[in-house]
Amino acid sequence: MLDRRQWGMLVLLVWSVAAFLLLRRGPYGVEEEAAKALLLDWSMADHVANSVVTLGVPDFRVLLWFPLGFLWPGQVMAAKGVMVALMAATAWGLYRWSEEEGKEEAALLATGLLLILPVTLWQIDHLSVGIGVLASFMGGFWLDRSYRQSPRVLGGSYFAQLGLAWFAVSLDPAGLAYPLLLAWSWYKNPVTPIQQRLFFIGLGIFTLIALLLRWGWGGGGWFHNPLQELPMLWGHFHEFDSELSLMDWLGGLGLMLLLATVVLHQRRILFQSLLGQCLWVGLLISLFKGQGTFIFLAVTVLLYAGLPWMLQLGHSKLGFMAQRGWVLAAVFVVSSVSMHADRGWFELGRELQLTAQDELIRTMAVTVEQVRHEAEIQHLPDPRIRVASQWPARTMLACRCDALPLPPAAKDGPAQLAMMKGLTHLIMVPTTPANLGLTQNLSVLGNEVETVSLQPGGVMLQIRKPDLAPAAVAPTLDEPAPPAPGDPVK
Repeated sequence: MLDRRQWGMLVLLVWSVAAFLLLRRGPYGVEEEAAKALLLDWSMADHVANSVVTLGVPDFRVLLWFPLGFLWPGQVMAAKGVMVALMAATAWGLYRWSEEEGKEEAALLATGLLLILPVTLWQIDHLSVGIGVLASFMGGFWLDRSYRQSPRVLGGSYFAQLGLAWFAVSLDPAGLAYPLLLAWSWYKNPVTPIQQRLFFIGLGIFTLIALLLRWGWGGGGWFHNPLQELPMLWGHFHEFDSELSLMDWLGGLGLMLLLATVVLHQRRILFQSLLGQCLWVGLLISLFKGQGTFIFLAVTVLLYAGLPWMLQLGHSKLGFMAQRGWVLAAVFVVSSVSMHADRGWFELGRELQLTAQDELIRTMAVTVEQVRHEAEIQHLPDPRIRVASQWPARTMLACRCDALPLPPAAKDGPAQLAMMKGLTHLIMVPTTPANLGLTQNLSVLGNEVETVSLQPGGVMLQIRKPDLAPAAVAPTLDEPAPPAPGDPVK
């Protein structure tokens, strides 16, 4: 017979396989920063120089996926498989943490619901940072406990905690919660003064380096409306900038009120351990710049702090159904809605239904493929295509062509055209405030720029006469290659 630990591993294995089969195939739906990290890994593994190096420093998921560049280059599904495994390990760590807090029943229910929620599937499928942040909080909690139990001054656990802090800060502003609270923990409860100083110095250096490398974090601006993310809870996987319906607003406000109530009543659970403190502080930080991280941390807090509170509200003298019946009913409703939304997500992926932005990027990829196919039929050299995109990494991932960020707005149209030397296409959302100057300059260029496709997700433009450098002609068997500089001429 299997013991409880083995049964848990078996269940997580079954969930991992099922979750992987639900994920979308293809290069679409990946976050911009995740696409940048993947492209850099593939470029280094294949020794191919491309324009991804011009897109800035990626987050440190580039280290997490680095082996994939050698084992499965060009395979996005391999990275999604790593995220499935990371989520399974995170769920195991969260369950053990909640179980040790004396909430075994709540831990089982919370872990099961977290694994089937649509927002968890969304995080995995988009290679989003939320799972990495949550995994950092969970791993940091267990590493800190392990280090305090056998405190070697400069042991592996010490450097693992510094590396994990570096990783968490690079992903998202919410990751700052881990090094800050770890430093606070060593300030309030040090093992020895020398170890306390080492943690202050190490955390300060690693956090500062991560901040300097990843300042801004990409992926949108600050102070967005957190309610834009809440429809993901019930399976409405639309763009963050889409209009919310009345039901979305009411459900979102209700959920925020429930979250505030749970945090107020369960503050002891959240504040008595490093993991609970990280969840609470990370949730506050992600409230101002979430992009999916806020709602993921919010449901984690609701499940692991809210379910123990709900189970405490009943009284044993009222009987099992009076004490547990309404909790089980709520779990049943949430499970049913979640599994229905997960199935809907799978059906959308099978039908290749994409978001508006991904549909525009797919149009660019199809156009590039058509141009290459026509050149191949006519036995012409591989055409040179260079795209300026509002989402350069995602565009490069889909069309497998060079992509650069959008150029800044010039003083007028002719100056803008000169600035776009070397570009063949542009894709962007013309109504975005940051693109208004560029849009105005492009609108006065007349026949110099042609609109290829106008979609709800943006516009695809083509420069009629791109100013490209001459293509290098490969030597043939009948025509030897020119001599290198310094070689004697025969």
